[in-house]
Amino acid sequence: MSARSVMLSLERWVQKGLLTPETAKTLVVELEEELRSEGQRWTQYALAATGGAILIIAGGTFLAWAWPEMGYAAQSVALGVIGLVVSILGFRLLPRPRFVPVAYLLLISGPVLFFMAIAYSENAWEDATFGAIVTGVLALAMPSVTLAVCLKRDAVLGALQAGLSPLFLFLFLDRAFGLSLETNLWILDGVAVAALAWLAYRLRDPEGPAWVLNTFFAILYASILLVFFSGDLLWDLEEFVMIPADIWLLIVGGLSLWALQDDLPVHLQRDWYERQLAYCILIAIPFSFITTLETMNAGPTTAALTVAAVGAFGLWVSIPRGVRSILLASCLALLIAAWYYGAEKAGALGAVLALSIMAVVLFWGASKLGAGKAEEGIEA
Repeated sequence: MSARSVMLSLERWVQKGLLTPETAKTLVVELEEELRSEGQRWTQYALAATGGAILIIAGGTFLAWAWPEMGYAAQSVALGVIGLVVSILGFRLLPRPRFVPVAYLLLISGPVLFFMAIAYSENAWEDATFGAIVTGVLALAMPSVTLAVCLKRDAVLGALQAGLSPLFLFLFLDRAFGLSLETNLWILDGVAVAALAWLAYRLRDPEGPAWVLNTFFAILYASILLVFFSGDLLWDLEEFVMIPADIWLLIVGGLSLWALQDDLPVHLQRDWYERQLAYCILIAIPFSFITTLETMNAGPTTAALTVAAVGAFGLWVSIPRGVRSILLASCLALLIAAWYYGAEKAGALGAVLALSIMAVVLFWGASKLGAGKAEEGIEA
């Protein structure tokens, strides 16, 4: 519920005698303080995110300046040390509340820099040599330590580290053993499936730690890269590579929809399921166009209807629940579907009629909602 909706509700409750003006004034002050605090947090995260990105650029710029004077081994070590120092600084700042956003970005930037160092070390030591084995072990040790520490201190940060872990596991397999890309992908696929299965089993425990759910979804998000690469390199799907990606999106969206049920167990309840489903609807827009136009070689009518169906589904979910994020994503899907169909069928009377019918249906839905609100006001 937005701040304006809360304000209007308080005014209505005062008019109905459900709240005293003094109580309402106290609640308004509390709401304003919370909004200021939330605004400060968003500002902190925005500044920290920018700082983290600039830090990575600064590291690259420094190395570019010093690069010509250094050998491949020294370059890799220098970049790895920078990533390690940044990570340690993030751990030192994490316990301090005012520096939490900065610590978050440092603990993301540090491992990324360390990952870049391990990947670059291939120029210094060939795969499966002593130097490569050492760097591969370091690639496996880095996420192991950061993940273990972050899971104990912060569930969200632990989930982010878990999402980065497959990248380091890939480097370990590649550098230490010199395995082929296909073999590495099979191993990563198996590890991801096993991790998701284990985490799903842990979710059955109402007394389980909070990080289990966040880590489950973090690994599920990261697996989209495995889906694309596996579909192209392992399964030789070629033009049908979008099919596994579509299945992945259906799984994420289906879990998000299932999580919106009213009788969801308390230990699984989170306030970000609605936004997650809204993101799924937004992602489904380009996925639908690519699948219908490229994979299925269907025409613009099928593509537009598919995207419109995504929007209609979102409206079906959002309107009864009053979820604004899903509603906006659904309206955007319908708008894009209408614009695309109208552009492809310019001048066709059928297209004009179809778009007109869509507009009428939306107007009708808006009027029904308005009528419901009016009836509530009359009853009150």
